[in-house]
Amino acid sequence: MRQRLVLVIVGTVVVITLVAGGGAWILARQSTRTGAIDQVLSSARAFGKVTVERTHDGVTLGKRELATIRALAHLDGAHLVPVVDGAVETSGLPKSVVPGAALHRLGESGATGPSSAVAGSTGSEAWAAVSVPIQVARRLARGTAIRRYVLVLTRKIGSPTLSGDIWILAGAVIAFAVIVSLALSRRITKPLRRAVSTTQKIAAGDLDARVGTQPGGFPELSSLASSIDAMAEGLGRLRTAERQFLLSVSHELRTPLTSIRGYSEALLDGTAADVPHAASVIGNEARRLERLVGDLLDLAKLDARTFSFHFRTVDVSEVLAEVAEELRPVVNNAGLVLTVYPAPGRLLAQVDPDRLDQVLANLVENAAKYARSRISLGSVENGTEGLLIVEDDGPGIPPEEIGLIFTRHYSADRHARPGRPRGSGLGLAIAAELSAAMGATVRAESPVGPNGGTRMLVRLPVSVPSQNPHISNTES
Repeated sequence: MRQRLVLVIVGTVVVITLVAGGGAWILARQSTRTGAIDQVLSSARAFGKVTVERTHDGVTLGKRELATIRALAHLDGAHLVPVVDGAVETSGLPKSVVPGAALHRLGESGATGPSSAVAGSTGSEAWAAVSVPIQVARRLARGTAIRRYVLVLTRKIGSPTLSGDIWILAGAVIAFAVIVSLALSRRITKPLRRAVSTTQKIAAGDLDARVGTQPGGFPELSSLASSIDAMAEGLGRLRTAERQFLLSVSHELRTPLTSIRGYSEALLDGTAADVPHAASVIGNEARRLERLVGDLLDLAKLDARTFSFHFRTVDVSEVLAEVAEELRPVVNNAGLVLTVYPAPGRLLAQVDPDRLDQVLANLVENAAKYARSRISLGSVENGTEGLLIVEDDGPGIPPEEIGLIFTRHYSADRHARPGRPRGSGLGLAIAAELSAAMGATVRAESPVGPNGGTRMLVRLPVSVPSQNPHISNTES
């Protein structure tokens, strides 16, 4: 990559240099052509102002005429052709130099008017033509006659040349481009090579690999390195959480399987002292496994976006009442009191009632693991929102854990009170993701009193607000 970058930069500079040199040569050539035309035109106009006296035996030239001829000496050609009846006799003039149309116009304009001149270029020659009067003295008649002639001057147009300084400057520019491209390519490719090497290590499983940033580097490359390092750090945390999750799930699977296996072997061997109790334990542990498998399937469906939702307008207070009736046996078996306080009036929301039931059930079951004596389940209206509240009087959530309890790889079962039903450790994560899928949010507040306690709040948009404004005291 470094070689390609150097070639691109140097090639670009070379092309720009050649284009600039070619443009300079074209401008110089145009300037040389224009200068040659201006010179012959100036000389032609100067000669056109001269009146030459011509006698019957020759031409008498004055000092001005001689000075003009000396000025024209450095020209390549000078032709004097007569104008007869407005037409130029071009028999002795190279037709390849001066266009006949230009000479014809001169003959017509110079027949009666003042001297006029035209100029141009043909091929590699610049030319100028001027109409000049010549006085002719006649021997047998008094006076003189003025005849018109056309003076044609030509000059070769030289080719412009680029001086040696130009080539030296071009070489210096290209050399400078090579040096800059080498330094620039090194600054660009070195961090890119580190980034490629690090990503290959990360892809191979080394999540401790880091690109690192170098002082004085390009901000874009430093941002790329920081992003890769942040990605690796996030993957490392995810791997750690995944390992913890697998350990937790393995523990959750092993414990009921051990109980099921032990009691089933005791039943088969006939050594079970209390057969109904053994059968009850096997049934409870089987239901626990069923719940864990169900939670794992729910998470898989949420990840695959195949979880089905059937939204409709429902009164969330009715959903609260159904959840309370479903879970009252679980709460009573744990020695707890479940209190329900629905919002006055109707609190309507566009949700899937079955999924909302699942969210609240998970929150109540989680509260049942930690509550000391009671669980409250209620709903209140808060402006355009509806609040569903699950509150317990347990020890509360440590500050360092309150931001983690809704992550799917986190389980706080080790803090559950003895004898309480154990969950899969996935209930809060499922509740949070189901709430988000329905446009709601769930969060935790802890402590809520001097002795701890935890309050779970589910916020969801209200479709038709109730008319009861007295709600502030309930949430507090």
